[in-house]
Amino acid sequence: MAEFKPTPSQKLAIEDRGGELLVSAAAGSGKTRVLTERLMRWITEGDAPRSIDNFLIITFSTAAAAELRSRISEELSARAAADPGSKRLRRESALVRRAQIGTIHSFCSALLREYAGRAGIAPDFAIADEDRARELRRLSLETVLEAAYAEAEPGFIQLADTVGAGTDDRRLESLVLELHGKLQSHARPGDWAARQSELFETGAEDAADTPWGRELLESAADELLWWAGEFDELVRSLAGFEKMGKAYVPSFSETASSLRGAAKRAAEGWDALREALPIAFPRLGTLRGGGEDPELAERAKARREACKKAAKRLEKGFTLPSAQLLRDMRATAPAMRALLKLVGDFDAEYTRRKRRRSLLDFADLEHLAARLLTEPDGSPTETAREVSRRYAEVMVDEYQDVSLVQDMIIRAVSDSGRRLFMVGDVKQSIYRFRLADPTIFLKKYESYADAPQPEGVPRRVFLRESFRSRGEVVDAVNAVFGCLMSKGLGEMEYDERARLRAGLEYPGVVPVPELVAVPLPGADEDEERPDKIEVEAAYAARMMRRLVETGAKISEGSALRPLGYGDIAVLLRSVNVSGPVWRRVLAREGVPVEAGQSGGFFEAPEVAVIISLLAIIDNPRQDVALISVLRSELFGFTNDELTEIRLMSGEGDFYAALSARAEVSEKARAFLDTLARLRDFARDSELATLIWEIYESLGCMALCSAMRDGEGRRARLLRLFELARSFETTGWRGLRRFLDWLRSMRERGEEPAFPDEDGGGAVRIMSIHRSKGLEFPVVFIGDTARQFNRSDLRGSVLVHPELGLGPKFTDAARGIEYPTLARRAVANRLERELLSEELRLLYVAMTRARERLFITCAMADPQKTMDKLAPAAQEHIPAQALLPMRSMAEWLICAALGTGGRALTLSIGGDEEGVPRRVTPAAQPEPERTGEEAVPVDFDALFAWRYPHAGAETLPSKLTATELKSLAEPDAESAELLPRAARTFRRPDIALAARRLTAAERGTATHLALRYLELGALTTPEAAREAVDRLAAAGKLSAREAAAVDAAGLCRFALSPLGRRITAAPRVLREFPFALLCPAERFFPGAQGEELLLQGVVDCCLIEPDGAVIVDYKTDRIAPEAAPERAKRYAAQLETYAWAVSRITGLAVKAKIVYFLQPGEAVEL
Repeated sequence: MAEFKPTPSQKLAIEDRGGELLVSAAAGSGKTRVLTERLMRWITEGDAPRSIDNFLIITFSTAAAAELRSRISEELSARAAADPGSKRLRRESALVRRAQIGTIHSFCSALLREYAGRAGIAPDFAIADEDRARELRRLSLETVLEAAYAEAEPGFIQLADTVGAGTDDRRLESLVLELHGKLQSHARPGDWAARQSELFETGAEDAADTPWGRELLESAADELLWWAGEFDELVRSLAGFEKMGKAYVPSFSETASSLRGAAKRAAEGWDALREALPIAFPRLGTLRGGGEDPELAERAKARREACKKAAKRLEKGFTLPSAQLLRDMRATAPAMRALLKLVGDFDAEYTRRKRRRSLLDFADLEHLAARLLTEPDGSPTETAREVSRRYAEVMVDEYQDVSLVQDMIIRAVSDSGRRLFMVGDVKQSIYRFRLADPTIFLKKYESYADAPQPEGVPRRVFLRESFRSRGEVVDAVNAVFGCLMSKGLGEMEYDERARLRAGLEYPGVVPVPELVAVPLPGADEDEERPDKIEVEAAYAARMMRRLVETGAKISEGSALRPLGYGDIAVLLRSVNVSGPVWRRVLAREGVPVEAGQSGGFFEAPEVAVIISLLAIIDNPRQDVALISVLRSELFGFTNDELTEIRLMSGEGDFYAALSARAEVSEKARAFLDTLARLRDFARDSELATLIWEIYESLGCMALCSAMRDGEGRRARLLRLFELARSFETTGWRGLRRFLDWLRSMRERGEEPAFPDEDGGGAVRIMSIHRSKGLEFPVVFIGDTARQFNRSDLRGSVLVHPELGLGPKFTDAARGIEYPTLARRAVANRLERELLSEELRLLYVAMTRARERLFITCAMADPQKTMDKLAPAAQEHIPAQALLPMRSMAEWLICAALGTGGRALTLSIGGDEEGVPRRVTPAAQPEPERTGEEAVPVDFDALFAWRYPHAGAETLPSKLTATELKSLAEPDAESAELLPRAARTFRRPDIALAARRLTAAERGTATHLALRYLELGALTTPEAAREAVDRLAAAGKLSAREAAAVDAAGLCRFALSPLGRRITAAPRVLREFPFALLCPAERFFPGAQGEELLLQGVVDCCLIEPDGAVIVDYKTDRIAPEAAPERAKRYAAQLETYAWAVSRITGLAVKAKIVYFLQPGEAVEL
């Protein structure tokens, strides 16, 4: 193992002792290495080194625990090998297998078994699988609802008729289950529910005296003051101009005053703010000719319109007077009390059913452990003090993802936090939907003192160096989040403590990360186009091909190597929706992409069925797993056969029905015999051996080989086998524990990285959640224009841990419902938290990239969107400007514009070759003063002035290599160089089938065929024809295009000396695109000092050991003897190709060849 040389901050995190320590570890900062090294120092150094069994190490996934145990074991083994005489190191190395390294749930489970008597449970409890737990919840809910309807308490009837109303009880059932699930993050859910009941019986005389009113008034005041500041700034800018100042300043000044006045009234109470609304927006004066600075005038009007919209939104929330809002709250209280009671009754019934079966679920583990370890006031129990004495230190990884109850447990067993080491990164807290609470980390992050500190003082250390990403990626991350992240959005300031520092030096220089907006022609601005994902994915695919085919380099150690498709990962916010489309489009565009299901490794059918088989080997009475195995290709039971089995035993589980069916069915009996044999085998075998026995005895590998994507299926099964082997090396044993480990991995989105990770295979596509903890040389973040999902804010009752319940109010007499005061406040807070989590997701995605980062989005009119967002763009954008935005893409565009595109370039896509057009953010000039300060104009000098680059006005901004042929013609000087798009007109589709292909279209078809075909396989005209037909079947060519391709000519080319040379070449680039800036005088004498963009596509480029060879295919119909003269027409074109290839690859071009396919002649120029 390489010697670890910690940075000063890492050294501090490793060596600091004497109190609670929080380590804020940025992405790629080596937190796991720090945790491991800290443990090693405890074990091996000091006057009284500790043993590894004196530590409790908590991770938040079983997979992470296994990896950490493996790292610790490797480190101890390496140290023992370096010091073979050390008995202590050998002893500690042997103890790793039984060290307490695991999840919070594994710790709670062991604790409860040890103290079962004190916890009031049986020590032989089992963990309920999800199928069993779901069924128990259903039965419990039925029992509780029947009792509630029988009792018909008025509050319950109000609940059932209002927020729980529907054609049946499903809405009410969902409400109870949702609230019950969210209460599990609290250490004592019953106490929280009691506090909520009291809140609704509010005796407040003003809405401002309630927590909900305070939330809304503070939020409103912040927004009003921010807009007032915006208008003050606009007034200062406009006042410097005579016309614009006269037309706009009076109105803008009055609006700013109105905004400040309303903010001041918000501090006086609810109705005081209502009286200050609406905000005044007086008419603007007349401004003729756009004013002195039309751009500033337009920006000012755009900000005024944005403020009007924000003001209307705000006014809508303050429509009702305080008295009515409080009446509505009191009127809703009986229904909310009934809801909380119903949840409590459900929890009691569900618990009763679990205890009767000696079952616990994961929430039970936490709550029972919390009650065992803490008193009602939160202080530690005697049991907690007893457990705490075992540990020299409690170490917690990923601390940003703990919940309230988990934090209580951790503090209780760490001597009330005095022996607690926590490491995490709150910027990567992306599991709030699983009850993680980032505010627990944030409170310590903000309040603890910087280490070192005297003993007993809580302290913090910041790890900011990224040992993952190169400087260009680090700069982009800092630019984006310095612009976007704040306490208002992201829940923390992205200040010097949070900024990343590049910790590694990478060889070479690469372009800065890029944000590419891909246009959707013909779409409306707000339209959600069904082909939006497809258009974006296709453009990204062309960008990927261009990277690989142009020989882009990435680092490997201190050297560089060519980028491969396997180095690229696509990260998506919603992989289940977008993933399949990206896979299909990338494959269609010729980009190899990992074969897999939208959900990844665990959803692959061959993996899922083996896991289900392992589950029923462990416990055959699991209906879902059993039925999935029976229906699989391994056993082939039909739906009719499964129905017949079910009918054999209507009351029992499916295994009982199958056993009954086996008495009359040979197929059922054979399955049960196989299952019994495997269960017997499992009792005496290691886990990996059992899995291999399944593969061998059931012919799994052979079956996969006979299916589509056979190689990928076999590889996934081998990966599962390797997972079992690695699991056993952690010291854990047992099929049940292995299944729990896999389930934990899947629930956390931490699926095995698959397939190959060596950069040589296929592009990987995964969710941002799944990518956490991983890194990739090149990252594409896609689908960023997808609108944020705010559906969680539309439920009938919203829930927040601090603000409580947020119901709607139902006015039965008028037949309407509207939000209560509580609902508005809860929705306001939840929306901020939701968007903060979206921002942190973007941080996770961007920090996965090691060397290159591309972000794509598809939108109707990128330029229009950029123009609309530009007024809000600045170096530090306030949360108030960002919260109304609808997508990550809008945030990113604002950041790119606000930071001037220095660290994240902004481009508009659309070029067929994947070369985006860069957008340069406009500079903001100082206002030009008028009036007395105006500078006199020298009209003689003005009219005598001549534009110094007048010759450039006639130059094209872009020139394609094929246009060079026209420049070489005798009348080239008078030829008009039109943009490429203006030269081609699409014929109406209705006419296509009725005509023959033009010569140009036949040439295009032939070039497409040569792009995809392997010349070595075209040994006969018949073989060539079959190969072309296969391209048509694959959608690469239309049937008419395929028919127009001269198969005999392709065969003749393949068998020619040039064709054989291409086949034998070490590397061949086909349809190689380029786009380079070059001196205009190269093609236009007299255009000194000007540049133009030269674009083209090289048909074929051979990379041979001593240089490159350019080959250009021509389909001209000419006689063989005319070929040399005709080739001269293309000399300028091939010379340009050679110049471009040499510039890009650094290789000398040793030959330029034109090959005429029709006569079969090769001419070297």
